[in-house]
Amino acid sequence: MKLRLTVMVVCSLALHAWLLWAAPAQEVRAPSGTVALKLGQLKLAAETQEQETESQPVERLAEQQAVEVPAPKKERGNKEPVKTLDGKAPEQKAPVANEEVAAQRDSTSGSKTDSAVKAQANVAAAPVPQSAQRNVSEEPVLVERPVFAHPPGAPVYPELARQRRQQGTVVVEVQLDHTGAQLMRRLLQSSGVDSLDQAALTAVAKWEFLPYREDGRARLARVQLPIRFSL
Repeated sequence: MKLRLTVMVVCSLALHAWLLWAAPAQEVRAPSGTVALKLGQLKLAAETQEQETESQPVERLAEQQAVEVPAPKKERGNKEPVKTLDGKAPEQKAPVANEEVAAQRDSTSGSKTDSAVKAQANVAAAPVPQSAQRNVSEEPVLVERPVFAHPPGAPVYPELARQRRQQGTVVVEVQLDHTGAQLMRRLLQSSGVDSLDQAALTAVAKWEFLPYREDGRARLARVQLPIRFSL
């Protein structure tokens, strides 16, 4: 019983509410056109507001999508990456290899430069032998009176020149090193007889000299030796 009573009450209230909502539009007359116009404006305003309210979420969603999904930028001169069968782009290892090659070249060139600098430094720091320094900086000193280590032997008079009664004076120049040893010999003045000149050179080659010294230091020297052949 209570359930039926409740259903009847609800239906009665709903019917009365519908009658109350529909009755003013049929029975109640608007006192003036201004009031009816205002009611119409209110309904239009309400419908417009509902439409704007419904359209605002759509517009906001569109704006968010436009902001969140930026248009992809295309770089000039860049080609699209080639994809493999599984859809992945291949790894690009060329730049790394180029960098390694450049680094190896830099290290190789740097090591070559360092070795060249070290070689130049070693050459510059290498001590020059004293004998070479003396040969470059010193000139042989002309000695008028040489000192012999042993008494010089007399030259052999050529037999043919003796028979022909050939005579003459030969001047031989000898260059001595710091120990007194002979470096070279040359015929400075000829006697006019070949046999006499050769006999003088042969005799001088056997002579031994002492080193020439200045202020206690041995010097290069050269001596001029006149040798006279007479009968």
